[in-house]
Amino acid sequence: MRKSILAQVEAPTLDMSSLIDVSFLLLIYFLATSTLDPKESDLGMTLPEIPKGSPIHQEVDPMEIEVDSEGRILVNREVIDSDANSRDVPVLLDRLATYADSARLIDTEPVVIISAADSSKGQRFVDVINALAHRRVAIRKVTVSGFID
Repeated sequence: MRKSILAQVEAPTLDMSSLIDVSFLLLIYFLATSTLDPKESDLGMTLPEIPKGSPIHQEVDPMEIEVDSEGRILVNREVIDSDANSRDVPVLLDRLATYADSARLIDTEPVVIISAADSSKGQRFVDVINALAHRRVAIRKVTVSGFID
């Protein structure tokens, strides 16, 4: 009997030694060409330390509220309410509540400076005072100053 041709052909094999050589060459190439970050050096400066147990005293800047002659309410020179006929000031209440909460977080009393134009409506000034006395805000340190148109 004759042997078939298929029986004479060996199973294919893959020589891994050349692939391992190539991978080591690539590894050596990347190691040789990469740059390593230099180690951080000592800058030779010392930072001031706060003695333990001593309180940290921080203060917040006072919030400036203005009522102009047209009845607009400005907080730190930004117009937040321009409807002079409305008694509701929800944006002012939100700003004051945020300011008061942030001041109280660092154990500081919030301070507000109110100034109103001589020709402004008195009701608009009262609306600002009512916002300061609101239960969400409850700011007690208020300075009132006037300005001339």
